[in-house]
Amino acid sequence: MKSETSLFVKISLALLTVIFVIMVLSLSLRYNELTRKRDRLKAQVEQEQLELEKLLDEVNADYNDEYIIKIAREELGYRMPDEIIYYNNLNK
Repeated sequence: MKSETSLFVKISLALLTVIFVIMVLSLSLRYNELTRKRDRLKAQVEQEQLELEKLLDEVNADYNDEYIIKIAREELGYRMPDEIIYYNNLNK
């Protein structure tokens, strides 16, 4: 009777040890995965903060006439009412 109880205790301890090792490995993998995700998100936040600072600088910049004319010409393709634009498509 004592050997059956001893065998049962040994099997139970072995199973608990295996379950414990599996849980520790699983938690370790999950921890590593979450750490990598956190690092990616931190990098993304830093990138977005830089973009935000750039946009805030643009918003807070003084908009004088020269700046507005420059943006209208370069980004919107506008021209002044009395301005004539010549295009040359000849290859040199």
